Amino acid sequence: MDHVESLNRLEAIVNNLLGSLDAVAGEKRKLGEQLQLLGEENRELKQELARLREEKDQVRHRVGGLIETIEKWERNFASPQPDVTGETGQD
Repeated sequence: MDHVESLNRLEAIVNNLLGSLDAVAGEKRKLGEQLQLLGEENRELKQELARLREEKDQVRHRVGGLIETIEKWERNFASPQPDVTGETGQD
């Protein structure tokens, strides 16, 4: 009877190991799916980041152009303007 008990015990251990292996395989599959989803999300975020950087560069360029235009206007406005009326401004 000792052999039967040993065989039963071995069978229980093998079944337990196979159940654990199934659980680990399921967890591996689940983690693989999560990894794939995170990889896709990562690619999308990198694309969004590149788009935002391009947008920021365009805004910076446009704002720089506006500042340059304002500075030109200020230089022209600040320079002495000729008196078109012929008056000297002296009384």
